[in-house]
This record gives sequence, C-alpha cells and structure tokens, in this order.
Amino acid sequence: MKINVGLLSMPAGQYHACPAVGHSGLVRIMRSPAHYQHYATNPPEPTPAMEFGAAVHTAILEPDNFARDYVVAPKFDRRTKEGKAAAEAWEAANAGKTPLTADQMAAIEQMVASIRAHAGAARLLSNGLAEMSGFWVDQETGIECKCRPDFLAVAETCPEQVTAIVDVKTCVDASAEGFSRAIATLGYDVQAAFYQDGLKALTGRTIPFYFIAVEKDAPYAVACYKASDEVIEIGRAKYRAALQLLKWCRDNDQWPGYQPNGEIEEINLPRWAANFDADA
Repeated sequence: MKINVGLLSMPAGQYHACPAVGHSGLVRIMRSPAHYQHYATNPPEPTPAMEFGAAVHTAILEPDNFARDYVVAPKFDRRTKEGKAAAEAWEAANAGKTPLTADQMAAIEQMVASIRAHAGAARLLSNGLAEMSGFWVDQETGIECKCRPDFLAVAETCPEQVTAIVDVKTCVDASAEGFSRAIATLGYDVQAAFYQDGLKALTGRTIPFYFIAVEKDAPYAVACYKASDEVIEIGRAKYRAALQLLKWCRDNDQWPGYQPNGEIEEINLPRWAANFDADA
C-alpha cells in the first residue's frame, strides 16, 4: 500500500490505520524489534489514561468537537429497575458520545483554562491547524513515515506558512527538571526530531518544535518549552538508528528481542543506585 505524500486533513482513525511508521513505532523498535513487531501486528487498545489524554487534547485543540463528542455521564443506580431504565435511556440519547465523569470534566476544564491563561501557550495556539497528518518517504531507507502534530501554528499574514510545531503533553511534573526527565524517558526527543524532519521533507523548511506541558492534577500548572538543538540532535540520532534497524529487520524478516544470539550478559546496578555511601 503506497501512501499519499503530503500534509493532509483526515480523521484520527484513518491516520492510525495507515501502515506508515510513526514515532511511537520507532520508540518501540528502540526497545527491541520484537516489541515493534508485536506493536505493529497487535495495535494496543487505548488505556483509560490514553482516553483521558485524548479528551484533554480535543478540549484544548478542537473545542467544538469536544462539545459535540464528549458528555458528562450521570450516576445511575443500576441495581434498581428504574435506575437501569434511566441508564439505558441516557445511553441511547447519547449514543456515539464519549462519557466522562464529573470529576474528569472539571479537571479538563481547569486544564484548558490554565493553558489559556499562559501567555506563551495561548500565543502558540492562537492561529493554526489542529491534528493535521503528514506522510513522507524517508530518502535514506525508503521507509514510509507519518506524523500527526497536535497543532501547526501559522503566520496570520501568511496562512500557508507554518511557524511552529506544537505538541500538548499532559504530565505529572511540568517543571523544567521534571519535564526534561519525561522527554528522556518517554522518547519525546525522538518525536520532536522526527516531526521536525518530517515537516521539512514536506515544506522544505526547518520549523521549531514546542511542547506545552500541562499537569494532570491541581493546580494544573502549565509550562511551554522549545526543543533545543541538543534535544533535536539526540532525537534525530535515535530515530535515524531506529529506521536503519527497521530496514534491516524488514529486509531479513527477523525481529529479535534483547539478546539476538541468546547471549548471557553480566548485569550491574543502574548508575543512580551505584552511588551509595555506606557511611551515610
């Protein structure tokens, strides 16, 4: 199946159904080819945390769609005949909508308010396109690639000119120290570099990549960060190696795990655990 190269508007389901490689797949092959192959052939069901994150993204980036697609579900006593009937009637009236608890809705509303109150975040999201899908062919490996930026900021005077790639992340700690740790452990550096290079392949321009980090718990603090040159360079080195590994696995139809030849390795404590002072 050949992809249509370009920056396109399409539903999320259609984007995810495309077999091109996204950054989530690259992060998995960095763990092992076996993990990538399982992910590619057995797409995971969304977890409650992922579903909540999707609701947050929709509320922030596509508020009209959020109002249309999400609803607070009342509490029903399904142990009674009346409660069961009321629940069934409510579900029929709200078919196709995603239910949220009152607490979830309140949290989402406060997260949206926090982002709107942050001058930098509000500026980044003031004018642009949400949830566009990009498709390109990596020139070095021939692998078909894809990305779906949360938001592409565009110049008010030139709507065709993308000025920033913006990614909204829900997190536990939006401080610079806490979020930099998340970048390293969750592969956000890979995403930033992969998206930036993908948009360059499609537009011919290097576009800066920004994170809007919003905490999932009160007071729902927000922080904005521009991916540094170092973040991009390290992420690029990682995803380039991942693409080369994927090409080798496909060419040889081999998908090894951690120890391809059944090695027995010596293992040590992680560096942080080895810094132990017995006299402390």
